[in-house]
Amino acid sequence: MSKPFKFKQFELVQERNAQKIGTDSMLLGAWTSEIAENQDRFTVSRILDIGTGTGILALMMAQKFPGAEITAIESDKDFLEEAAQNFMRSSFSSRILPIHTRLQDFGSIEKFDLIICNPPYYNGSYLSENNARNQARHRDDLPVHELYECAFDLLSEYGRINLVVPHAELNDHIHSMTANDLYLDQVLQTKKASGENVRTCLSLWKYDKEPEVNTLIVKDATNKYSPEYIALTRDFYYKDLSKY
Repeated sequence: MSKPFKFKQFELVQERNAQKIGTDSMLLGAWTSEIAENQDRFTVSRILDIGTGTGILALMMAQKFPGAEITAIESDKDFLEEAAQNFMRSSFSSRILPIHTRLQDFGSIEKFDLIICNPPYYNGSYLSENNARNQARHRDDLPVHELYECAFDLLSEYGRINLVVPHAELNDHIHSMTANDLYLDQVLQTKKASGENVRTCLSLWKYDKEPEVNTLIVKDATNKYSPEYIALTRDFYYKDLSKY
């Protein structure tokens, strides 16, 4: 077994999960934590992590929202078992419930104040020979329109669904969210130092308003982490990113 990936308040093993810990989940979790602290009428007591994978987003939310109960769902049994082990090794285990299920088969009487998801990205393209990695990265198992249909039903009145998508997939997501009466509240566009768009973090809710849009460069022209990204993620990374 390789060494666990160490964070400030928890550790993650990722031997069985095909989609390893990356910048996307770190960015989404840290950004979600920041905007939740600055929004009115956004009390977070119940959180749903869709497609928990290694469990990183569930653990980040547990760290940032100490009063919240988190449900972490995952359709792949092996991935879920590894995430559950990561939860048990943390100090947050009593507040995180792992469930083996697809989103489309999941139901809850109580609504969620926050739904967080690093969804499958690609629609039948860029397939590799690794079937598990394909499932983790491709959206055949969770089509975009089904993601938003389910999310709307699970959200509380002022709840948010926060997710990160490739810039090339943005229009497809916007079409599907608005078709399901979900609207942009906050947007964070990540760019390369050259100005090229990379990823977009989206925070949606049930009210149509003009969204607040910001940009962030994750790495500068020398491939070092930007001061803005370091500041955004400082509560989570154990290592000093200024050295990388």
